[in-house]
Amino acid sequence: MGSSLKTKHTYEFGVYQLDTEEKVLVREGQPVALPPKDLETLVVLVEKAGHIVGKEELLEKVWPGVFIEENNLARRVFNLRQVLGEGPDGCKYIETIPKRGYRFVGSVRGLGDSAESRAPAPRTSDSPHSTLQTSRRRILWPWAIAAVLIVAANLLTQHFWRGRNASPDRVMLAVLPFENLSGDANEDYFADGLTEEMIVQLGQVQPSRLGVIARTSIVHYKHTKQSIAEIGRELGVGYVMEGSVRRAGGRVRITAQLIQAAQQTHVWAETYERSLDDVLTIQSEIAQKVTDSLSIELLPAGTRLDANAHLNLDSYDKYLLGLHELGQGSKDSVTKAIHYFQEAIEEEPKDARLYSALSQAYDAATTYYSSPTEVMPRAKEAALKAVELDPNLASAHVKLGYVHLFYDWDWPAAEKEYRRALEINPSSPEAQLGYANYLGTLGRFDEALSRVQQAYLYDPLAVESRNEALWIYYFSGRMPETVDQCHKTIELEPAAGTPYIVLAMAYAQMGKRAETLRAAEDAVHFADFPSGNATTASALAQVGEKLKAKKVLARALEQAKQRYVCRFIVAAAYTELGENEKALQSLQQAFLQRST
Repeated sequence: MGSSLKTKHTYEFGVYQLDTEEKVLVREGQPVALPPKDLETLVVLVEKAGHIVGKEELLEKVWPGVFIEENNLARRVFNLRQVLGEGPDGCKYIETIPKRGYRFVGSVRGLGDSAESRAPAPRTSDSPHSTLQTSRRRILWPWAIAAVLIVAANLLTQHFWRGRNASPDRVMLAVLPFENLSGDANEDYFADGLTEEMIVQLGQVQPSRLGVIARTSIVHYKHTKQSIAEIGRELGVGYVMEGSVRRAGGRVRITAQLIQAAQQTHVWAETYERSLDDVLTIQSEIAQKVTDSLSIELLPAGTRLDANAHLNLDSYDKYLLGLHELGQGSKDSVTKAIHYFQEAIEEEPKDARLYSALSQAYDAATTYYSSPTEVMPRAKEAALKAVELDPNLASAHVKLGYVHLFYDWDWPAAEKEYRRALEINPSSPEAQLGYANYLGTLGRFDEALSRVQQAYLYDPLAVESRNEALWIYYFSGRMPETVDQCHKTIELEPAAGTPYIVLAMAYAQMGKRAETLRAAEDAVHFADFPSGNATTASALAQVGEKLKAKKVLARALEQAKQRYVCRFIVAAAYTELGENEKALQSLQQAFLQRST
């Protein structure tokens, strides 16, 4: 076996050895479990260490002859950075070259090279960093041992990913987007709604034993060509449920199957074809089937609608349409969602889920579109009604906690609601992040960031969750960590706006003028909305770029004629500009708006 490992295909960097022929990565003698496409991406980068590898070249080498969106490549790099960590010099191994590609910057030595390490080529002007120091040498593990470890890698893979779970006894499950088989794309909302309902229901059946990945991470796998094993590894889950739905007339046909991810073996598969008003019963039966298969006991059904209750089809349809619009994230879609939920409530005024969803839609309208005084009282009213109708609905407690924290400024009441939501469904990233915001407000940042990591466990690929968490990192005062988290989020979604805003603020706090200017330029490009521009103006002013800051702030105030701008943020920008009178006027407006 040892003779088959050709040294020219074996590289060492830091504590790692990579066999590019066998495609095996070893860390300090232990195999590292990586999805195949992640490993192939690493091989290409390491083989061209020190040189820029264009995105097109990477896409062609990792997915030859197949059209793949660029975001898929960014996710591979993001995963690699998470696994590899930092090199001996404290820097990440993979550098992003804006608008061009990536470069492996760790010192790499081929096992067939001379004793001197082969350092990467000097960085070009594209790089904001200086040339890397040569990494210290390490004694190589005999590759005969590594060959044995290759065989052991598959056995260790499941244990490796299970270690990411919140507890060793908790089973982690991902519900992939149900496929719409109706042949009509306008029916996608029904399949998407069914997926979300299953995620919520399974997340509450036995929280101490079953963890369920959130919808915002699952949506990345809609129409995916990735294998179940790859998805399982990326999300850190042992089981995956997938299915399809076809609705025609008053009938619905739902197929669901539970798959053990690592071995890609079916645990069970079943098809349900019934009257459409039996859809709640079908959901309940699927949940029962999942929990029976995993030897998990269902909790009493107090957290869900009675599956035998009458289903108002018109109301249910409007509810799913509202959820679909809410997921689009635009001003028009949020307005449509509110209307759908209001119409659904008129049809079925005793359904707690409808009020909770309506509260969420009002929350979505604030900060970016409407002032808190316009919409938060309505959000509070809807959340209170949801809790009254169903005290065991986790989402309703999350929405009520949000209102208490950011509008009522009632910390004890906010804590009570978030704690209750977490008791009901700890798989909810909204509950984890909400509680993190509460803890951060009280200055308990160690606890807050611990909750952030819990949210990442259940929502590992969601940009929305990471955007919210970035502000917790920033206000904790941990600027290097904040910068690192911003870059990780940008890797996940290069066009996301919030990471560039927070990055500009963090660099400004660190006194890094050049980096602040670059981040501010990207922030104005990707986050061109009033509150975003006002925050960017504050960062620019902090590093002495007052003319640029005034220009960006003027843009924010012009936009504010049509959209809401947080006046606290405007006041901060005026303060940095030394215009204290205007800052005080903005603070008065902020107080009247109940801005946060």
